[in-house]
Amino acid sequence: MVDMGFAKHLVALIRALYENQKSNVRIHGETSGWFQTKQGVRQGCILSSYLFNPMAELLMRKALNGFDGGFKTGGRCITNLRYADDIVLIASTEEELQDLVNRLHEAATELGMKINGKNTELMKVCDDPKPITVTVAGYTLSETRSFKYLGAKFNSEASCDEEVKSRLAIARQRLGELVPISKSRTMSNKLKARLIKALIWLIVTYGSEAWTLNKELCENVEAFEMQCYRRSMRISYVEHVMNEEVLRRVGQDRGLLGQVKSRKLKYFGHTTRHESLEKDIMLGIMPGKRQQGGQNKQWIDDIVQWGDRSLVEMVRQAENRKSYRCLVHEAAYARTSGTAS
Repeated sequence: MVDMGFAKHLVALIRALYENQKSNVRIHGETSGWFQTKQGVRQGCILSSYLFNPMAELLMRKALNGFDGGFKTGGRCITNLRYADDIVLIASTEEELQDLVNRLHEAATELGMKINGKNTELMKVCDDPKPITVTVAGYTLSETRSFKYLGAKFNSEASCDEEVKSRLAIARQRLGELVPISKSRTMSNKLKARLIKALIWLIVTYGSEAWTLNKELCENVEAFEMQCYRRSMRISYVEHVMNEEVLRRVGQDRGLLGQVKSRKLKYFGHTTRHESLEKDIMLGIMPGKRQQGGQNKQWIDDIVQWGDRSLVEMVRQAENRKSYRCLVHEAAYARTSGTAS
């Protein structure tokens, strides 16, 4: 912490908090003898997460010292993404990745930490079906086609289909736990709708800023919204009640897909107004040539399509917060409002 520029008096206070600390264990009313705690941070202490960050930063500094590789976009070279101890290493070739893993393992060993090979997975994002092999301390990492990072699912095809459908499945499961609300005869339909928005929609929209939506996914999101309203009012599909009538009874317009669009457009506007790694990834140009044939839809294509403007115009529009808020509302809600089936 001192090497990183922290004030010496703060470091001294933290050191005094941890030096010569002792603990004991109480089981079934019996207390063990006192023993000295020589490693780790205090469980549940508000300082613990802050104290881990300098250690993780020092670890990555040692690992990346002299490393020449990574993924290049927007003129920047990206080698890792980090959130506390959840670290993603990024490389362009198998050799680069193995070198980076070795460097991280050596730096961790030097600092008294280690990489858990069983909890570490390897994923390749390219069209080459040939498997790759990366080892850490003699342990071969398992290769997977998808994994979860910070609650969101990523796959080797770089598509959002699996993530969106997974979020809808989780929300559908939680919706099934709200049976007492749907059976209640004392709650109005409007109140039930508000509870659904507060308890269920947040599950669906988690991480939606990173989604790339196609027509099928948009239809899935809208279908789930109608399913929520039908369940809350206990309307069976065999009753053949049209969506327009369901929305009229609940006193709502379609809004779930609009909320997803709004979150993504707001994230785009916020990011483009600040110089950051996210902005370089979002707007940066990747070196190389694109393959022939039809191209996969990109994240930025949704922004251009919903805003009905070119990318340059969207970036300039985002600089004016007031006018951009109007654009977001128009793009996200005006075109999805109403009672269309």
